Amino acid sequence: MAFVTRQFVRSVSSSSAASAAAKKIIVKHVTVIGGGLMGAGIAQVIKTPMTSQKTFESLVDFSKALGKHPVSCKDTPGFIVNRLLVPYLMEAIRLHERGDASKEDIDTAMKLGAGYPMGPFELLDYVGLDTTKFIVDGWHELDVKDPKFQPSPALNKLVAEKKFGKKTGEGFYKYK
Repeated sequence: MAFVTRQFVRSVSSSSAASAAAKKIIVKHVTVIGGGLMGAGIAQVIKTPMTSQKTFESLVDFSKALGKHPVSCKDTPGFIVNRLLVPYLMEAIRLHERGDASKEDIDTAMKLGAGYPMGPFELLDYVGLDTTKFIVDGWHELDVKDPKFQPSPALNKLVAEKKFGKKTGEGFYKYK
């Protein structure tokens, strides 16, 4: 786990005349805690009911000042990206479990047919099978009837065998 603190001083304001009178908020310190491959490039702002609009807007402006493209989403499991991504990954596993296609053919089809830089099995191994299982298990507990979040025998088996993907040298594929 990496801990990074950098000093950023940024006056956050809008170009409108009404905001000119508003008090400026200065962001002085930012601490980024990254827990691995995904932590390196992720920042979520993606606002609680207790967050003031002024604070939220200041963070959006600050994110833009860093060259990021912030998006807004209600506090929902997975926010936007993971809420769409995880069911996609799980359906790829289910296709393979049913014998509908090989993992190699599924990866190739999604790279060539959808223009994705990685197929779902390559991405699963990159993210970590333990991480994916943790997410799916948590969502399954929230809604045991939702078919998108049903456990996968293949995923459970690989995780039980400590085959987490690239970080352990083996997952759906072997690395070394």
